[in-house]
Amino acid sequence: MSPDSPVVGPARASGRTGRLALGAVVTAIYVFLLAPVAIIVFSSFNPTEANTFPPTGFSLRWYAKFFESAGFVNAFRFSLWLAIVAAVVATAIGFLTAYGLVRAGRRGQGVVQSLAMLPMMVPHLLISISLLLALLVVPVPDLAALVIGHVVICLPFAIACIVASLEGIDAQLELAALTLGASRLRALWEVVIPLVAPGLLSALLFTFMVSFGDVYIALFLSGPGRTTLPIEIFAYMQWESTPVVAAITSMQILLIIALGLVIERLVGLRKIMRV
Repeated sequence: MSPDSPVVGPARASGRTGRLALGAVVTAIYVFLLAPVAIIVFSSFNPTEANTFPPTGFSLRWYAKFFESAGFVNAFRFSLWLAIVAAVVATAIGFLTAYGLVRAGRRGQGVVQSLAMLPMMVPHLLISISLLLALLVVPVPDLAALVIGHVVICLPFAIACIVASLEGIDAQLELAALTLGASRLRALWEVVIPLVAPGLLSALLFTFMVSFGDVYIALFLSGPGRTTLPIEIFAYMQWESTPVVAAITSMQILLIIALGLVIERLVGLRKIMRV
């Protein structure tokens, strides 16, 4: 059939119009999602104390104020430490749980996996209150309670990422290693873990972000001198409203972008998104 035939011409024009419309819709969605982030970043350079947009000039005074504030810096360091510990612990537990779920077969897997996903569906406020009431019965140091709370809310993300990665691996590879004389632990370390590395890295990334941005667990379980950055920001905004909050948020965005670049450098974000 000729490209200039009366049938092909309208069909091609209709397909081009559909692609343009889809592109416009996708662009509008991205603008809607990213516009608040862009406004926050631009507002952080405002030279005045008013949270105005667009900014009336360019200044780094609010970034300097963040680094000059001992409360903000200490809260940032503590949040960073807490997020790293929670991410590592949740990923380790999540790997063992996911391995047991996948390798144990289909019997009961759906029920156990649904139970493991409960902290993702239950509001963090209820989890925080439940942990607080549990600590009245079983006394635990404040720092340990805070780590446990963050691991609880991070664990479902770790399990979901690693289960998806494990299900894409042929179990016969591990069985072949066992047949050749490798122990179960050595087969895990030399066969399974390298193959699920993208899933482990994605679990670390997601659990780090969940822990770093948590408010409710830290609000109920943090002790004196152990204030996380979101709680410090929340307390600050009760009395003041300056672009220093926008500066802190911009640095958090930069941290997440840096983590994404590190993951891309190591294994590639496309591999992670496929799990």
